[in-house]
Amino acid sequence: MLAYRLYPFVPGQNAVEYTGEQLMEPETVKELFDYCQILEAYITKKGWAFLTDHYGYEELYEIDKKSGWTDEDTLEGYKERVRYYISIAADE
Repeated sequence: MLAYRLYPFVPGQNAVEYTGEQLMEPETVKELFDYCQILEAYITKKGWAFLTDHYGYEELYEIDKKSGWTDEDTLEGYKERVRYYISIAADE
């Protein structure tokens, strides 16, 4: 699992998963970041590996600036924030 959205949470139902194919679309990544910002979605370690491999930090930073999730002023600050998110992310 790369990323998932838990809202609306309905007991007994699975979360909505984001696939690699979906995350290849920058607009979908922006949407995911929007949901992460309001704690409705989560990115796993595998998801972060996919995103950083596919986009690189610079392009992710540009997508994130459109979302406003991390609100970092610099690319270096963004990289540090993403490394923190990776360190606390679930394996799956």
